[in-house]
Amino acid sequence: MMNRPSRGSASVLRGLALLLFTGCSNSTAPPEATVHGGPNNPASDGSYTAEIVSDNGIASLETVRLGGVDQWVLIRGYNVDNPVLVFLHGGPGSPAMPYARFSFGGLERDFTVVSWDQRGCGKSYHQGINASSITLNRMLADTHELIELMRARFGVQRVYLMGISWGSILGTLTARDHPELLHAYIGVGQVVNVERSVPIAHAAALDRATALGRGDAIAALSAIQVSPVDWDQVDELSWWLEELGLGDIHDHSLLPGFAQEAGPLTEYTAANIANEDAWRTLYDSTPLLRDQTWLRTLNMLDAAPRLDVPVFFLSGRYDYKTPGVLVEDYLAALEAPAGKRMFWYENSAHVLFIEDRGAFHATMIHEVLAAN
Repeated sequence: MMNRPSRGSASVLRGLALLLFTGCSNSTAPPEATVHGGPNNPASDGSYTAEIVSDNGIASLETVRLGGVDQWVLIRGYNVDNPVLVFLHGGPGSPAMPYARFSFGGLERDFTVVSWDQRGCGKSYHQGINASSITLNRMLADTHELIELMRARFGVQRVYLMGISWGSILGTLTARDHPELLHAYIGVGQVVNVERSVPIAHAAALDRATALGRGDAIAALSAIQVSPVDWDQVDELSWWLEELGLGDIHDHSLLPGFAQEAGPLTEYTAANIANEDAWRTLYDSTPLLRDQTWLRTLNMLDAAPRLDVPVFFLSGRYDYKTPGVLVEDYLAALEAPAGKRMFWYENSAHVLFIEDRGAFHATMIHEVLAAN
C-alpha cells in the first residue's frame, strides 16, 4: 500500500532523521589522500556530507536544475568511473537524504550513488515552489532530466535506476519510456496495485495483532472497511501496519542502533529540518495528494506490462505497504526480455535497505551489478 507517510511511518523515519541529526561521528583522513566532502568541503548552504578519502572519488552536495527548479542531490562514491546508481525516494514527499548516506554507504565502492530530494521536499523545498507544478508527469520529466544530467556529468550511456514505493512508480514508468538510458531497474517496495493491496494488508495486520494478543489493534482494525475499500480509513490502517511491524520498519528497537552507526545528519541545515511541516503542507495541496484517484486506480500490469531492461524486485517479508504477493504477481505477468528476478528479505519490512542493509548490499553488488 503506497501512500503519503502515515502518522506511524512518518514518525519512524522522522525519528531516525532526528537521531542522525544529533548523533556523532569522527574520522581522520591521511594527509596525502584526496578528501571529498567533510566540513572543510561544504555545500553552498554550509551543510556537508561525510568525507570520502579517494583520489578518484566524489562526495558532493549540490543543486541541479530540473524543470526550471533548483533541486538538491547527494553524490557519493569512491571512483567516479564506477557505474552510476540514481535513487528515487518514496512519499510522495519523503526525501532521501535523511537516510541515503547511511543506507547506501555499502554501495559506494562499486557505484557512484546519486540520491535526490525531489522538488518541493526535504532539501529541495523552498517557498517559491508552486504546489500545482508537482504532478506525476512533471516528476517523471524531472527524473528523466536528472538521468540525462548524470549521464553527461559522468560520461556514461546508461545508469542504474532504483526506486522505493512512490519512487518505484517513477522508476517503473521511466524504465518503460526510456529503456535506452538504463542498465537495469531495481524496484524496492514495488507498487503494483494499491486497491488490491489494502485488503491484503488488513488481513495481515489482523493476523499479526491476533498473534501478539493486541486487543486494541484487533478492535480498531475490525472497524476498518476494506471490501469495498473505505479510502478515508486507509491512513488508520497504515498507522496500525507501522505499529505492528508491517510498515516501514519491522523491528523498531533497531532504530537507535542504526542512528548511532550513521552519525549526524550533516547533509541538512537546521533550516532544512525546520522546514518539514512546510514541505508536508505543500505536498498536501499538490495534484499528487489532493486527489489520489490516479493512485487508487493505478495497476502496473496495465501501465507497464513490458520493460525492456533487466528488472530486479526487492521485497521485505514483513512489508504490507506494498505486499510481496502482488509483486510476485507482477513479476509473473511482466514481459521482460532482458530478464527479471525477485529477492525476498526475511528480516525486514518496507524500507529493507535500512533494516537489512547487509543482504541488500550483497544483492546490489553480487546480483544486480554482476548481471551486466
